[in-house]
Amino acid sequence: MRRTLLLFHHPLTVPLLVGVLTFAFVWVGQTPPGIPNDFDYFWVAGQAVWHGLDPYAAVQAAIKQGILYHPLYYPGTAAVLVAPFGALSRHLGLALFIALGMACLVSSVSGWRRWMFLSAPAIQALFSGQWSPWLTAAVGLPWLGLVWAAKPSIGLALFAGWPSRRALVGGFVLVILSLILVPSWPADWLDAVRHTPQYKAPVQRLGGALLLLSFLRWRQPEARMLGVLALIPHTTVLYEQLPLLLIPKTGRAFAVLMGLGYLAQVLTATLVPHGPTNELLATLDAEWPYYLVLVYLPALYLTLRGSVSPDRTPPTGH
Repeated sequence: MRRTLLLFHHPLTVPLLVGVLTFAFVWVGQTPPGIPNDFDYFWVAGQAVWHGLDPYAAVQAAIKQGILYHPLYYPGTAAVLVAPFGALSRHLGLALFIALGMACLVSSVSGWRRWMFLSAPAIQALFSGQWSPWLTAAVGLPWLGLVWAAKPSIGLALFAGWPSRRALVGGFVLVILSLILVPSWPADWLDAVRHTPQYKAPVQRLGGALLLLSFLRWRQPEARMLGVLALIPHTTVLYEQLPLLLIPKTGRAFAVLMGLGYLAQVLTATLVPHGPTNELLATLDAEWPYYLVLVYLPALYLTLRGSVSPDRTPPTGH
């Protein structure tokens, strides 16, 4: 009995449990395979790298076949990093990618902050097969920081908040490896994102400039993250907001921000028209006021009311 209790309190028990349950949920939910999600782009690109092919050309070929719908908007670092998942079946690769991301997310924090894996942004990341859990987990797991190079938009904001030598070295190694395996990716990536009006920095949206007030607390890592995030173009969809749950310092504030995230999700899902992919920009513009008022501004408030003393320690839940 005592041995069982000790096992339950082991720091890896909860992350392992979350990972297993997430894997089972995704595995069952994807049988038969559901509607293609964002992971399919990573998987096609990673499969191409695994077989020594051009990931951008592979995605273009999938578009011509009607499997995918838009170019690969990620740098070659993402395709190289996900190549091991590309060696697996789409079904297994998707389940492992999401399960490991959630397990890392829970492992990177402790206490009440572990409930982050049930937040609206985390759940949306689960259903869309996104990087957000991995990116957020790297704050508390610096050895995982190389994933920031796979999605440098959000990764740069997180690095600004919690700079890490291991993350810098890991990202540099990943960039070099990607240039060796896919030498043309910088040009291909820039060509793919050249015409992407859906990628806007929050400061380009109504009221988004208010988030720059976070720099008043620039010595706080959360403030630097929020300020840089306001300056970097990204889609501002709900799953991108997962790192904002690193801002609250108390369990009560964390619960309030989580609740506001769910409210924002419900309101945008019911009040904002969601059309085909070519209407994504209009959808994002319509969703923004809800996210600004219910998520970003409360996160800004929590940032401004915090201490100005320097704190480079990754947030936990105590």
